[in-house]
Amino acid sequence: MNLIADFIEANLDVLVRRFAKAARRLESTQGLKPSEIISTLPEYLHVVAAICRHGATPEQLETRARLEEAHINLRLRVGATQEDATDEYTLLGRLIPQLWEDVRPERKPDAAELQGLFQQLEEAMDHVVVLFSGDSLEDRQREKRFLRQLDALAPRSLEPGADLQGPLKPLVELIVRALGAAGAELFLVDAGGRRMVPVAHTEHRVPPPGRWVDSQGPSFLGRVARSEEPRVLAQGRGMEDAALDGLHVPGWSTLLGLRLWPHGDLRGVLCVGFAEARPVPPRTKRFLETLVEYLAGILDRALLTGQLRETATRLEASESRSRLASQAAADTVWDWNLLTQEVAWGGETRRLLGFAPEETGPLASWWVERIHPEDRERVAHGIHAAIQGTQARWQDEYRFFNREGDAVRVLDTGVILRDATGLGVRMVGAMQDVSLQREEESGRARLLLEARTARVQADTALGHLHVLLQKAPVALAILRGPEHVVELANDCVCQLWGRASDQVLGRPLFNVLTEVKGQGFRELLDNVLTTGTPYVGHEHHARLARAPGGALEDAYFNFVYQPLHEAEVGLQGILIVANEVTEAVRARQRAEGLAETLHASEERLRLALDAADMGSWDIELATGRGTWDARFRAMLGLPAQGEVTLDEAMRFVLEEDRSKVEQAMAEAARPGGSGEYACEFRARAARGGQPGHWLSGRGHVHFGPDGRPVRFVGTGLDVTDRKLAEEAARQRAEFEQYLVGIVSHDLRNPLNSIMLGTASLLRREELSERETKAVLRIQASAERAVRMIRDLLDFTQARLGGGLPVHCQDLELGALVHQVVEEARMSAPERDIALSLPQAGLRGCWDPDRVTQLLINLMGNALKYSPEDTPVTVRLREVPGSVLLEVHNGGAPIASDVLPRIFQPMQRGAPGVDAATRSVGLGLYIVRTIVHAHGGTIDVTSTREAGTTFTVRLPHVDAKQAAGT
Repeated sequence: MNLIADFIEANLDVLVRRFAKAARRLESTQGLKPSEIISTLPEYLHVVAAICRHGATPEQLETRARLEEAHINLRLRVGATQEDATDEYTLLGRLIPQLWEDVRPERKPDAAELQGLFQQLEEAMDHVVVLFSGDSLEDRQREKRFLRQLDALAPRSLEPGADLQGPLKPLVELIVRALGAAGAELFLVDAGGRRMVPVAHTEHRVPPPGRWVDSQGPSFLGRVARSEEPRVLAQGRGMEDAALDGLHVPGWSTLLGLRLWPHGDLRGVLCVGFAEARPVPPRTKRFLETLVEYLAGILDRALLTGQLRETATRLEASESRSRLASQAAADTVWDWNLLTQEVAWGGETRRLLGFAPEETGPLASWWVERIHPEDRERVAHGIHAAIQGTQARWQDEYRFFNREGDAVRVLDTGVILRDATGLGVRMVGAMQDVSLQREEESGRARLLLEARTARVQADTALGHLHVLLQKAPVALAILRGPEHVVELANDCVCQLWGRASDQVLGRPLFNVLTEVKGQGFRELLDNVLTTGTPYVGHEHHARLARAPGGALEDAYFNFVYQPLHEAEVGLQGILIVANEVTEAVRARQRAEGLAETLHASEERLRLALDAADMGSWDIELATGRGTWDARFRAMLGLPAQGEVTLDEAMRFVLEEDRSKVEQAMAEAARPGGSGEYACEFRARAARGGQPGHWLSGRGHVHFGPDGRPVRFVGTGLDVTDRKLAEEAARQRAEFEQYLVGIVSHDLRNPLNSIMLGTASLLRREELSERETKAVLRIQASAERAVRMIRDLLDFTQARLGGGLPVHCQDLELGALVHQVVEEARMSAPERDIALSLPQAGLRGCWDPDRVTQLLINLMGNALKYSPEDTPVTVRLREVPGSVLLEVHNGGAPIASDVLPRIFQPMQRGAPGVDAATRSVGLGLYIVRTIVHAHGGTIDVTSTREAGTTFTVRLPHVDAKQAAGT
């Protein structure tokens, strides 16, 4: 940030006014116009502020030097001295610091910033010294000599529209000699103020007709016309025609041009040509400025004189016509002797005012009395003031009463004749009735006012239209000419192009939107402009640099290219009306993609339903209108064709199941629910036919934005075979369970009698050895039968009662396992049964009878299915939160296809009933039931190498709680 730059830019107008006021007191500025005093000061201060803020760049230094040179050359031309010019820059150095005299210290520039400003002003003063040093006495004498010659050759008068080559060519040739140039051509502005036409050329007797150049155009002459300083074209040969537009420059290499600018208006341009390529020194530029300024004065004076002569001629002719017209109009002429106050009235008084000559009063008082009272004082004061003053003419318009007493509006004009002392002695005038003219003028004024009002209204409407176009929600642009220059671009089209309005206005469209070259838009616009046929684009694709970093992005547009004709709207171009539809196109593309995906999904669903033999439905819940595929219609018994509503379809559901289906649908359609529907029901039997099918329905209710159910879709499957199979299996299982319960219960009483009888016989001493063995065999068979009956009872209770009851109590598990193992060792003394117990006791809450039953079954299986020469190992150990009881035996492994169902009832490691023990395969099922009743788990592993191991995990917690009972 630079505070000096801030102060200069914020107070530029104040600084310029203060400089103009202070400089006007200097001797060197006396007689100069305000614009000549200010000169290039505003532009110069802008450059100084920019250098203070950003530092000096070559471009800024060049601009500053150019502005200083222009100002100093102006001072040279008006006769200022070197000291006068440096005093102006010293004055500027005093005025700038005054801008921050009243601000706080922290807001004032520091010494370094102030030094930078003063350095720039000192460099300007050095520039003054350089330029004034180059203006030698010899140069000034040469200027005077050529100015004197210009004055001698100057025409005294130039008639407008006359051939100016003859009187002006000598002046142009003299300037060529003064500058040592090869030739020159003079252009003057026509009456329109924009076109410049050649009027004098050093190499032509008469300038070629038809040539002209636009003073606002891009050519060299156009740039000269807009420049305050001489402009140089270093290489005129080989330049494009556009740059040399309007110039006839045979053999000219370097061009030097300067505008004629008298009284602040463009008069024309003088272009001087040099045969060789050469730099133009500042001294030559100053000399040209002096010569051209003098030439402009000569032209201005001569043209003004010509205009005065023409005006005088026209005035003389007009006065002659006025005299003739006055006679033709028979105005009342009067002659007033100012010394005697007698007035003589002309013969037309009767026709104009109705008075006969004898009825008019002889004195001026009669005339005054006939003036309308409202006008009398003003007219009398005005005419007496003219007579008593120095005026030669008097004129006034007022109302005068005619003979009938009506007020007539008259225009009265008089010429005052004076004696040698200036005293008015006679006044001759004419009175004209202008009533009708004033009425017409009033009408014209009224029409003019109405026209002006209409123009204001039109301008206002045009302004409103411009605002509406700028703020219109549709993109609007107007392109001019074959280069498609942007004349109008509203906010919407600028946003659509991704450009700011100042980036596009006045520039060719494809110089701004460079990324669309090659995308076909240029060809479309050219064709519309050439053929005059509109073009309508629909969802036209384009790639525009609108993304961050200038990356291209895809966009789609609907647009119209409407040709504009100059005869209709004053412009040859194209109106663009566009609307971006990128989101709509992408949405449609997504919808089409989703439609394709949905179609494919529906096709896959149809194939899946066909493969699964399933039917489907789709119901509009608001109307009850349903869509049912052919398979579901056949399942439910609906008509094969025609519309069937939901209420009609419900009548095909078996009446006993109808309420269940309605309840399931109501729950699925409940607001806030999951929307899931699942129900199995029976179709109503056909009239006189078999009972209907069992159907399994699965569906989903879809909800609208307001939370209301709107759609119910689902599938149906015929599950009649499954339901019949389930019913048959249930009946078979119940029959088996009841049969087993009855058989096991009825067998217990005779077996108990056998057990009591064998126990009683064994207590007798008189039994022989043979009898004792027979009784023991009977007792063993009865015990086996009791165990089988007990297993059957447990199985029945587990299947019918939902599990085996357990009665947990505080128990030291190691002692119980040791006792059971010892009993097994006594029962099978020939087998090796190993036991591994932890040193510390394992206490917990378990049912001792059920744990004993569990262990006996596992040990019995291990002894039964292992070779007699292999050991059976029982291991008890504690793990966190549980105890593990493992029973291991060697021998052949359990078949892999049997392992997954080894704990199912009626399952054994080998098929059939065991011949030795008459086992029916309930032991392991009962073991698992006991483990689950304690909240534990049981696993089995069996391989040929490692043998078979049953692992029981029992938790320490209460058994019923662990089992969930």
